[in-house]
Parts: sequence; C-alpha cells; structure tokens
Amino acid sequence: MKNQEQLARRESPSRRFLLSDVVFLGVLIGAVGATAILPGGYDGWLYYLQPWFEQTTAPAWVHLFLFPVTLLPQYPEPYRWMCLVLMTVVAVYAAGRVFRTPWWLALFSFPMLWNIWLGQVEFLPIIGVVLGWLVLRGRLHPYFWGIGIVLLLTKVQVGWGLAVLITWWLMRGQGWRATLYAGGTAVILFVITLLVYPNWLPLWLQSLSKLNPQSRFFNSAVFPIGIVAWVFPLLPVKMPRISRARLVAAATLLGSPYFATYHCTLLMAMSRRWILLPLSFLPIIPMLGWNNQKFGWLIPVCVMLIEILEIRKTKWHNLAS
Repeated sequence: MKNQEQLARRESPSRRFLLSDVVFLGVLIGAVGATAILPGGYDGWLYYLQPWFEQTTAPAWVHLFLFPVTLLPQYPEPYRWMCLVLMTVVAVYAAGRVFRTPWWLALFSFPMLWNIWLGQVEFLPIIGVVLGWLVLRGRLHPYFWGIGIVLLLTKVQVGWGLAVLITWWLMRGQGWRATLYAGGTAVILFVITLLVYPNWLPLWLQSLSKLNPQSRFFNSAVFPIGIVAWVFPLLPVKMPRISRARLVAAATLLGSPYFATYHCTLLMAMSRRWILLPLSFLPIIPMLGWNNQKFGWLIPVCVMLIEILEIRKTKWHNLAS
C-alpha cells in the first residue's frame, strides 16, 4: 500500500506540471541566451519587427500587435528577435497546456526551429486557436474568439480551416449571439487597422502579388492534389473535437496553393504523438540531399495518417467492448 501511495504521488499531475514548468523555464533562459549570441530572424527583421511600411507582406494587425516590440533597439541588437522567439515559445507552451499535448513535441520540431531561425510569426495563429478552444470550453467570452479569428487569418494558408471549424462549433454550442459577438469583435479589429494604417489592404495585396510565394523554391504545397485531404475531416464519423481539428489543420495546409515547412508549427503544437518529433525532420533529407525545400507536405500527411489510425483504432476498440 505504501509503495502504491508513493507511486501515485510521483505520477500526480501537480508533480508532472511542476517538472514541466521547470523545464519550460530552462527553455526560456536558453532562448534568451541563444538569440543574444546567434544570428537569425531574417524574415522578422525584414518584415514583422519593423513599423508598418507599404511593402510589408504581413497584414496590418501584425504590425499593430508587435508595435511595442519595434520600440526596442534596431538590428544588430537582438532584442526584437528575442521577444519574438520568447512569444513563440510561450504560445507553444500555452497550446500544450490547453490541448493537453506535450509542448516539447512542437518546440523541438523542425518547423518550430525553422520558424525561430527565420523570425516568423507563427505564434499568432497558435494564440488564435488557443483562444478559440478556451471560448468553446466556456473559459473565455466569445469576444476573444473574434481576436482568435483575426490571429488565425494572419496566415490564411494555416488558419482559415480552423477559423471556420471553431466558428461552426461556437454557433452550434453557444448560439448565434455568441457568434455575432465574435464576428463583431473581428470586424472592429479590422476597422481599427484601417484607421491606424489607411490603405493597408490594397498595398498588402500588391506586395503579395509581387512576392508571388506560390512560385518560390520553399513552397511545399501539393495543390490541387492536396484538396483530396479534405475528405477525411469532412467524413460524418464521430471523433473527438481535437482529432477533427488536427485533420482540418492538416487538410488546410495540404489544400493550399502555398505553404512552407515552418507553417506546420501550429499543427505540431496541436499534436500529441511523440513519433511526430522525428517525423517532422523528414523534409531535411531532400534539403540536404538535393537542396529541395518542397517536402514540408510530409508533416501534415504524417499527422493525418496517425490521426486516422487513432480514430480507427478507437472505433474498433469501442465495437469490441
């Protein structure tokens, strides 16, 4: 009996969370040290860590959200990039706590490392889906889902599917009023960006057309073949919400005409199987072998296959019992 009590005490959730928090604190300290001495953050320095300008490829709310960061010293001082990395690490940790997934799985995955090195802003869609999940659980007012929608749509190729899915669940679970609260908040935020940065929308679209990301060497899209992936999340099969959300997130990437490997950071933050950590490094093989960066699609395919196998296994287990 005494041994059982000791075992239960060692495996208690509070102890696991305490250890996780200590490790997370160490990761934060490591992130500060790494960004202080290592080079990186190219995309961040070029676009996101600057005050809004006409040639930016980011929607205006990104610059509005990151405006306090732009008050820090300019490059080569590392502080802006350091803040960006810390916000990304915290967002991944928060997603792990909300989705009850191992946060280290996403944090040490290849998409996350690439995201940090480039200084990308994938933490914004992650925060968006976390807000949506807390609203669905009744932990936050639907207003916050309006913020979540805007953050998810920072990267349309990453978040539009989840934005639609969570809005649908909100409408079914909490009614039209909650949905209107969320939609109204999103519209208000959009209007605020137009007031602060007039004409940003046509200028942003013009910048994207000049960038033409679909033709870039790092585009991992398998469009239009990837549209077939939408068959699986749309199947009328009973499954946990988180499973359908993962399938939607994977299908959104696979069905998009453009996405890069670092765009899989949100998908990794929602995943829970440790095998996905080594699998997330599969795109490195063609990168090192023949300088091909177009194999990021392997990550959402792996997530989707694992999720389908999990759902099928659960279904057969329920039938057997």
